[in-house]
Amino acid sequence: MKELTELAVLVKNGDEIEAAEKARQIINAVDPSMIVMTLTVAMRELGEQFEKQEIFIPELLIAADALLEVMKIVEPHLQHSQEQRKTVVIGTVAGDIHEIGKNIVSVVFKAEGFNVIDLGTDVSPRDYIDTAVKCGAEVIGMSTLMTTTMDVQKEVVERLVAENIRDRYKILIGGAPTSQRWANEIGADAYCQDAFKGAAYINSLS
Repeated sequence: MKELTELAVLVKNGDEIEAAEKARQIINAVDPSMIVMTLTVAMRELGEQFEKQEIFIPELLIAADALLEVMKIVEPHLQHSQEQRKTVVIGTVAGDIHEIGKNIVSVVFKAEGFNVIDLGTDVSPRDYIDTAVKCGAEVIGMSTLMTTTMDVQKEVVERLVAENIRDRYKILIGGAPTSQRWANEIGADAYCQDAFKGAAYINSLS
């Protein structure tokens, strides 16, 4: 459909204002789930370009901003089954205020149809756990860009174990200093190199 293709191009180009306007124009004429599916494919294409180093963080960030504006318009029109939507609690760990990567994760996850609870930055282990319990989350995602705060990810896992609720959650970690080896060491379920791999992992869960 021409309108969906045009919207996808606007989002991929980071044309925030034009993308939002296009979404308003078509929201009552197009199935909202088709809009989400189209934009999810568009973001996955950007993810592939990012992995090939054809584009970089700035391009991803402006596309994510445009996608976020479109999702604000589309979200109220979506009829998600709560049983089908995974609830994911995400944030940047305590002591770290970097949020570019985390924000991209938030937008991509929302585009996939997940119920995202974004706690922001400098999130304590207690806040992760209390929010996950309160919201009935299935997934906890933790980001850090500093080696000095990596241990907070470990602490969250340790606290979940100590409180006998570790098996309730899939734990995803990400961020520049992290790795699959680190995930294995701290007992996390998965290391996600980027938002798209994180989404793929969650989609693989039964």
